[in-house]
Amino acid sequence: MSVKTGWLLFIAAVFPLAVQAGGAIDFSLSDTSVRLEHEAVRSGTSAHITTGVLYSERYSSSDSTFAFSAGFNAVDATLQNRELIGGIGFKGYFFEDRADAGGAIAVGGFLRWNPDFMNGLGAEGSLYYSPQILAFNSLDGFQDVQARLTYKVLPQARVLVGWHDVSSYRGSSNVKVDNALHLGFRMNY
Repeated sequence: MSVKTGWLLFIAAVFPLAVQAGGAIDFSLSDTSVRLEHEAVRSGTSAHITTGVLYSERYSSSDSTFAFSAGFNAVDATLQNRELIGGIGFKGYFFEDRADAGGAIAVGGFLRWNPDFMNGLGAEGSLYYSPQILAFNSLDGFQDVQARLTYKVLPQARVLVGWHDVSSYRGSSNVKVDNALHLGFRMNY
């Protein structure tokens, strides 16, 4: 691991702690990739801050890919509707795919639906997209898409099964950072 990668991992782990509030650790794993995201909502505000890292050896260990992210979303600070939680905002990405390294500022949001009548079953989705104007290093675009089914196993924890696609666009080609089915969990603290 390089010094640059080590510093990025440290920042991703510590940054949400600065909001001085409770949060969550989101972990997902496939046979070729691992994704870790840390999120927190600042008490009394609608500021939802995330940092994350995705590492993939989908193609080969010598051709591994990764992405670091940091995001800010606005959420409902009152949490009046606890069954449907959503946020809208942006995420900044620094990534290295099979073609090159790059960066992007992607706009989008997330939804989490956990209705009481489903006895712990829920669904989640997120979409963050960067058009060419917000993509850097000769990129024509970037996307991070997730879809998941979750199940509440503890008051503070959910297990999940899902799919994600993290891709960059260069001209007419779509270069995958990672595209995988995954299993995981989210723990609130």
